Amino acid sequence: MSYAPPVGGFPTPQRAPAGARPAALPGLAVLMIVDVLLELALLGFDLIKQGAAYLPTALGINYDHFVRDSAVNFAATDTAFVVALVVLIVGAFSGAGWVRGAGVAVLGVSAYGSAMVEIAQLTGNQYLSHAFGSPVSNLLLNLDLILQVMIALAFVLAVAVTRRPAGAQPAAAAAPVGYPAAGGYPAPFPSQGAPGYGAPVAPQPVAGYQTPVAPPAQPPAYGYPSQPPQAPPTA
Repeated sequence: MSYAPPVGGFPTPQRAPAGARPAALPGLAVLMIVDVLLELALLGFDLIKQGAAYLPTALGINYDHFVRDSAVNFAATDTAFVVALVVLIVGAFSGAGWVRGAGVAVLGVSAYGSAMVEIAQLTGNQYLSHAFGSPVSNLLLNLDLILQVMIALAFVLAVAVTRRPAGAQPAAAAAPVGYPAAGGYPAPFPSQGAPGYGAPVAPQPVAGYQTPVAPPAQPPAYGYPSQPPQAPPTA
């Protein structure tokens, strides 16, 4: 038995959908780019004050050119932080899922250090409290650190909100118009198992039909009743 092909022909086999990229990676990359720019702003301030001689200090080679009377300086830890951020940014744009956990760790450690610097200034002696906002350059440097702490908090919040539940699978792509959903076309008739062979069933009479009577083995002679067979003679 043959069947006519479906309207529009048979669907072309499609590849299985690839795993969805981890959510919010582009947005997380943007947050880290802003963080890198804030770190470079700190480095730029120190370079303006001390010139290129500050680069060895920024790399941690020596500590001879720290900017005096500055609330914040770009140190070797900031250099390591920027390098880690660049690696995370490249991984985020490449769709690497490990960026989420690694970014939380890296930004969390940096934000903790920045927050402690700000708390120490605000709760320290009178000189430190005064240096928080005076001169204006100190205020701008402290605001830079505060923004970095806020970016780290936004990063952690974005990772928590966009976290995929354990065991969740990406939704299958919708089938084109005129084609069935995943699984193909249904069979035209439901499949049935082969009938089994049991004991033969005796035919049953149809209602309203009388079974004919079988004729006698020897019909009687007309006008005479049937005679019993003669007994054999005895001696």
